[in-house]
Amino acid sequence: MPPLYQPMLAATGSRLRALDRADWRFEPKLDGWCALAYLDGNLTIRTRAGRDITHTLPELQALPSKLVRRAVVLDGELVAGSGIASDFYRLGPRLARREQTAPHGCPVTFVAFDVLWLDDASTCQLPYRRRRKLLKSLHVAGGCWQTAPSFDGDPLDVLVACDKLDIEGVVAKRLDSVYQPGKRSAHWIKVKTPAWRERHAARRTSH
Repeated sequence: MPPLYQPMLAATGSRLRALDRADWRFEPKLDGWCALAYLDGNLTIRTRAGRDITHTLPELQALPSKLVRRAVVLDGELVAGSGIASDFYRLGPRLARREQTAPHGCPVTFVAFDVLWLDDASTCQLPYRRRRKLLKSLHVAGGCWQTAPSFDGDPLDVLVACDKLDIEGVVAKRLDSVYQPGKRSAHWIKVKTPAWRERHAARRTSH
């Protein structure tokens, strides 16, 4: 059985242009709850702190067909709605509840961006490029399941696109980086978009 993991965390940065794009890939930084999905015929969803919140997420019980008979641990994000432009202010009150929660009003999607265990072995020591290939092979898609996109090319173009879509930011990940459970690593760097910073600054001021 796979162990209980803690998610790897990204360091905060402000510059993407300085990164050698040949060594990095870029993912959207989502405005949701960090979570780990454990699948071994059954599904368990745990928060970053390790709390089991599976019972609050009945919509995730309909697994993609490729996951039904696999032993897998996925790192990802719980987001409000069916897209990746989530709103934490809608998501937080639902996931904070301790009792059974119906999905009506705020359905939740699990967006996977890494695989930590597959079948009978840990994948944490594999480089990011290999883990992404494994994740892609699992076809985590359909219903309330998605796989986060990963882009090469100019990271500023990705940041501008995320800004236009009101996505929180971009996470840059080194292609050779291993997964370090519970660690904050400079091999992952998160940069927030200007629109997201302005919107949340306005919200803080209004409360």
